[in-house]
Amino acid sequence: MEKSILKEHYKNNFKNTKKRDGFFFAPGRVNLIGEHTDYNNGFVLPMAIDRRIYAYLQVRDDKQINIYSIDLDRYYTTTTEKLKFNEENSWSNYIVGVVSELQKEGYHPSGFNMTFSGDIPQGAGLSSSAALEVVTVYGLAELNNFEISPVKKALIAQSAENNFVGVECGIMDQYISCLGEKDKALLIDCDSYDYNKVPIQNKKYQFLIIDSKVQRGLVDSEYNLRRQQCNNVVKYFKENFAEDIESLRDININELFRHEDKINETDYKRATHVLTENRRVLEFADSVEDGNYEKAGQLMYASHLSLKNEYEVSCEELDFLIETALELKGVLGARMTGAGFGGCTVNLIKKDYKSKIINSIKTEYKKEYKKEPDFYTSRPAQGASSY
Repeated sequence: MEKSILKEHYKNNFKNTKKRDGFFFAPGRVNLIGEHTDYNNGFVLPMAIDRRIYAYLQVRDDKQINIYSIDLDRYYTTTTEKLKFNEENSWSNYIVGVVSELQKEGYHPSGFNMTFSGDIPQGAGLSSSAALEVVTVYGLAELNNFEISPVKKALIAQSAENNFVGVECGIMDQYISCLGEKDKALLIDCDSYDYNKVPIQNKKYQFLIIDSKVQRGLVDSEYNLRRQQCNNVVKYFKENFAEDIESLRDININELFRHEDKINETDYKRATHVLTENRRVLEFADSVEDGNYEKAGQLMYASHLSLKNEYEVSCEELDFLIETALELKGVLGARMTGAGFGGCTVNLIKKDYKSKIINSIKTEYKKEYKKEPDFYTSRPAQGASSY
């Protein structure tokens, strides 16, 4: 986004404080493989995309916080001493929550004015909320001269969503928004928070993101239910075998298989997805690094089938997009991405076939559901930065 647009809206809503200011962005993300593994301390492999939240911030010499959302044409104000959850302006909680978490960590930002906008589609599972948290922590850290590492910024942003917004998300979204690099995905170990950069260097291939335009209405309640079902399996092993078991990551997959008849059937299916998905993530990373994109595509589809059948978080429209895509020449793999029940699919395609793939899927989806999906292509993009 042009700086002039952010600055113009700023001038229309706020007075120049003549204090330190700056322009910042943070990207959304698409998870290539590793779904519902992050909160089970497993492995994920996301990449930042070239769609972002853009913000202009200027510090104040008082405790006032003034925020203007260009896209919503909404204004919110509070102070650094009155950081309360706001139901009417729910978008503001992602920003105010960051301030709250900074204070808990011993950082005390001054008041500030902020205008922001973005081109990350809402409700598509591409992490616009995490990008808003990250751009806030990045801007406030720089303008207040806080020395905070990128990893710590990601953890502060995650804590804002967990503790202030009230969504028990894992670390993935904030991590990749902070740490993303051009032409590299990140293999993240959500147990240790270690990560490895996975080069995506073959220019013949790219990732096509397809937005089903299905809003994820069930995601909050079902997301929490899936977490509980996973925890039920952890509890079983913890009580019967080892007190130090804290997550599904601590359970050997062969041990899970041996105890199938002792575990609730649905809980067993959830755990099976998580533990087999962890394997697929590691194999996918190896395949891409070896240049074996055919194998990577097969792993993506295997991931989708597991999400559909074992974790049960897909939906009719996502399945239709997957199966339609896999019948087309130039598509190596496809899977739903995000929490599920709507949102997007991610497809590994040969770049030369992009137009034909998009036209075919658009035609078939419109014929079946009387609406057109949206399409985005992206290679791995840069993480949060000033600009």
